[in-house]
Amino acid sequence: MKQTSLLGLLLSCLLFPAVSVADENAGFLQKIYLSFCVKHLENYGTLRAQLEQQELPKLPPEQARAFLHNKPGDAWPIPFKGQFGFFVMALPEGDQECRVMARAGDAAANRRWFARMAEQAPAPLQPSMLADDQLEYPLSGPSGRLSWQWATEHAQRSLVLTLITAQEPEAPIQAQVSLALANR
Repeated sequence: MKQTSLLGLLLSCLLFPAVSVADENAGFLQKIYLSFCVKHLENYGTLRAQLEQQELPKLPPEQARAFLHNKPGDAWPIPFKGQFGFFVMALPEGDQECRVMARAGDAAANRRWFARMAEQAPAPLQPSMLADDQLEYPLSGPSGRLSWQWATEHAQRSLVLTLITAQEPEAPIQAQVSLALANR
């Protein structure tokens, strides 16, 4: 399947309604994910160049490293209600993955919108669950992971959608959602 048609299919995901106003953090996390990671899936390099051209403040490499899991790349704080520090978007080098992290948020609300979206892959992509388990995540400690794969039957590459939510309310990162291109 060509990437250009894949983008059109993924943009249809932007039509998913946001979660209730009761959890603005989950709604904003969803909005960032769809607006940056999903919308720019075909070319994260272009997204990176646009952000740099707009001269958006980028985290210094020593701060970005944690959000990039000690890999090279770039990370930007995303303003929420006029303040920085609650959301970060990271683009690891290689332009095959986009991540968004949130310092606050309701795990159940995030799991609802994410699962609803992941279960409904746009045709001809077929969704398949990869993980619904627990893990120790460096940025949030004990966490829940929900991961899906979207691909056509014989595709050599797939899209991997992953949500990680903290189990402890005092964890520094409460949620991370990512979209990656991966070999099968």
